[in-house]
Amino acid sequence: MRILFCKIAFMKYYKGVQENVDEPRNGGSYVTENRDGGEVYNFDAISLEGKEGKYCLGFVETKSTRKERQNELHIENIRGCESLKNEKAVEDVLVVWCATQKDENTDKNKAVIVGWYQHATVYRRRDIDQDEENQNVDDDYYVKAKEEDCVLLPEEVRSLKEWEAPVAQKWGYGFGQALVWYARNENAETYLKKLVKQIQEYDGENWIDVGYPRPSSEQIKKISENIRKVQKLIWKQKNS
Repeated sequence: MRILFCKIAFMKYYKGVQENVDEPRNGGSYVTENRDGGEVYNFDAISLEGKEGKYCLGFVETKSTRKERQNELHIENIRGCESLKNEKAVEDVLVVWCATQKDENTDKNKAVIVGWYQHATVYRRRDIDQDEENQNVDDDYYVKAKEEDCVLLPEEVRSLKEWEAPVAQKWGYGFGQALVWYARNENAETYLKKLVKQIQEYDGENWIDVGYPRPSSEQIKKISENIRKVQKLIWKQKNS
């Protein structure tokens, strides 16, 4: 199975930054300084022009290997994709989203699985125009999946032992310094088979519909119209 692990900042809902309610944390210096990040909408399903249903668009921070090269996700490193060095994208990937969460029992940080996309399309680069059919989307993203193939675990479930994410220093395989793990380690086979089965059989609560989804363009338009109406009323009252 094609599988990819991505480490992002920790949030409850991943439906945008909500001050004092849901803000990204444990995501590196940029997230700490700006209280924002590219992953804050990873589980906010939206409609895409010309496509039925809704999709989640996922972001993970990547690094370029050379200064003159654009950041990219090396999709040829995903198992089964070794021959795709020149391809822009690969389909049917299980993308497992992980983050650092504080353990309530030990008060220490640990890596946990927060959710996943099944049957996802993974792109090499995050250009907005990477998907020619969806140039109306303003988000940078590396991963795209149908809403029904996406699961966001409830916050309390993520802390359970069975959803702990592997870290190389502790497990002998898993995340190192990079925020992407391609899961190619031979000693990880048993873990991967168990996790895939666990994901496929998961029938618990899904927070994909929980939280504060971003307003649609039509809602934004109505809000703007209402604001203008209120402004006109205030202006009339001041000048009457």
